[in-house]
Amino acid sequence: MTRIVLATGGSGGHIYPALAVAEVAVSHGFDVHLLGQKGGMEERLAAESKLPFVGVASGKLDRQRPDPREIVSSAGGVRAAVAALRHLRPALVVGFGGFASFPGAAAAVLTRTPLLLHEQNAFPGLVTRLLAPFAHSVVLSQPATSRRVRARRVTVVPYPVREDRVERSEARRVLGLPEEGTLTLVMGGSQGSAALNAGVVAALRELRDLRPLVLHSTGAAHFESVRSTAAGFSNYIPRPYVDATLAWSAADMAITRAGFGTLSEAAFFGVPLIMVPLPTAAENHQLHNANAFAQAGAGGVLEQQHLGELAGRWREMLEEPRRQAAAAAARELSPAGAASQFVELISGITAATPREGIKQETT
Repeated sequence: MTRIVLATGGSGGHIYPALAVAEVAVSHGFDVHLLGQKGGMEERLAAESKLPFVGVASGKLDRQRPDPREIVSSAGGVRAAVAALRHLRPALVVGFGGFASFPGAAAAVLTRTPLLLHEQNAFPGLVTRLLAPFAHSVVLSQPATSRRVRARRVTVVPYPVREDRVERSEARRVLGLPEEGTLTLVMGGSQGSAALNAGVVAALRELRDLRPLVLHSTGAAHFESVRSTAAGFSNYIPRPYVDATLAWSAADMAITRAGFGTLSEAAFFGVPLIMVPLPTAAENHQLHNANAFAQAGAGGVLEQQHLGELAGRWREMLEEPRRQAAAAAARELSPAGAASQFVELISGITAATPREGIKQETT
């Protein structure tokens, strides 16, 4: 059985594509291990997916306020990742970007293990920029990124999403939502967004005449404050966290940040968006992501400094002709089979570049 290690973590946008690839890779007979930040959300999600997990320290680079302790932490994580790779002896390491993937991806370079990098954003992240020259190849979710990546090989594959759909009425039943009514899903990323939460609550006050049905994933840290602030709104259901598959299956439109993972999931489920890019995202990549989706007709962009206009934009998207047209455009942006394409690429690399000394285990 061929063993691969997926280096990921830090945020859902980096973890969920790894889990989507892992699911397909396991079904194709690969022995898959996840490597990420010890104590991070990836550790919990790996356990839920029944995947072996290796946790290491992982420093986070704050561009506004660099902290030398984070560099020390990351160096310790790289040492631990090197030890893990020497023990596991994988045929390939796949790095999914973000600070939590750096120890595993860097360890692959140091141990001369073939490395495949995944870059989802139009502007490549720091891990990709640092390690792409040493990688076997880089997989891009957006063709335009190829102009900004120095790599031996570049391949474009749609962003991998877990292709699990639930019938709309069943999803709403499980979530405890009314079966009828146009549902707006609000998600500010895996940790939630204070700015987006406040903007949505303010907009709801202006939309009292419509009483829109809303499922709001606030983020655990923001849940109590949002729930108390929005007390008394009818048809409004705040939750600290929602199951993404159920939520997307139940939704008719969504208000979200603009991480490429979120946009790709929305597109796969055919859910049109009002996108509020995170203004502090590196290289302003969320704005570039959102503009690309808006130009394709899959929704609209509302920059954070203009959140006061959300009610008007929301009212427009609730109109059925506009929403249906955007939903159709969204479906064209995330075709099924991306995770399978990714695993086919992995299969080709592991078959063509066997690592000396790797024992091919049998089951």
